[in-house]
Amino acid sequence: MMSSDKEELSTLKVESLTERAKELNCLYRVDNALHNLEKSVDRAMEELLDVLPAGWRFSDICEPEIILGDQIYIRPNLHRTELKISALIKSYGQILGEVRVYYVKPVKLEKGIFLPEEVQMLNAIAAKIGSFVTLQKLKPIDSGEEIDTDEFERFVSMTGSFSGLQKWLKTYGLNMHEASELLRNPLNFRKGETIGKQGAYTSYFILLAKGATKSYIEGTASKSYSFMLTLPFEFIGLSSLFGNNYYFSTVALIPSTVFLIEKEAVIKLMLNNPKFNRCISKWLCDSYKILFHKMACLSLKQTIGRMAEVLLYLSNDVFKNDTIPHFMSRKDLAELSSMSNENAVRILSDFKSEKILKDTPEGLQILNKQLLQTISITG
Repeated sequence: MMSSDKEELSTLKVESLTERAKELNCLYRVDNALHNLEKSVDRAMEELLDVLPAGWRFSDICEPEIILGDQIYIRPNLHRTELKISALIKSYGQILGEVRVYYVKPVKLEKGIFLPEEVQMLNAIAAKIGSFVTLQKLKPIDSGEEIDTDEFERFVSMTGSFSGLQKWLKTYGLNMHEASELLRNPLNFRKGETIGKQGAYTSYFILLAKGATKSYIEGTASKSYSFMLTLPFEFIGLSSLFGNNYYFSTVALIPSTVFLIEKEAVIKLMLNNPKFNRCISKWLCDSYKILFHKMACLSLKQTIGRMAEVLLYLSNDVFKNDTIPHFMSRKDLAELSSMSNENAVRILSDFKSEKILKDTPEGLQILNKQLLQTISITG
């Protein structure tokens, strides 16, 4: 390699390392701006406007814009041009706004104006803003302030299941800072996607925030046993808190949003927050109670009794409604009852003939719960 080529390669490496350092420093300053949850959204966004330009290649002509609902945050020097990149700000799959970065003057380059790393950085920043705005709305949990009803309803309409999250945090006695430690890693799953895999190594477990999942034990010859259905806001995989692997698999029944919660963060909270520790212990005891009941059902009941038991479990313990939603397929009911699809379809058909069940547009409706309970006991 000629000397000039070596010098050019060395220059490129230095430039690349310089850009990565700028990006990392920018992300660090973003974290600092969003770390204090007592800070107002307006103040935090104004700080970000001053922080963001430093992370881009041409910082001197870089101007950001942050949009949250009807509120737009800009600096006086902003001149909107076609030289821009943007990322959506989301919470629980709902769009809260957008963060944009512009070059306000022309840039002459043979290749792309924005680096791939800069695109990734902007997506990361958008996710951090989404988490900050979401947790800001949880301030009444430990401040004792009244909730602005109009603002709260507007936010709930954007996030869907937000009110359930707030109730969960109150129940478990979590303050703002503890909540921010737990709820840092949201993930979205499509219907049918695997959320946790039996035997897989894991350093976290799951809090379901939106959707519905089923958990099952995988056996040989493609056989499996579904033992639990989960709705928001419930844990998945908490049994592996002091282990290294998942003991079962979990799949999304409908599009679902989860938080990946680091085990060490939970163990630390259990040591420092007595109410949280008590709630975790109670959740584990309640789960064991359900599993022991299912073991007795499998070993002591015939197929008709097992199906009746599953229908009552879904109605009383899971959905708390006499209608089982249509996303629960006959196959799901068969797996929960530990029987073949053919047997499940036959028993369900008999229940409909005897006016115990009825198909409706919303799902499978229980018409005679008392008779279903009798079948469960005698079956």
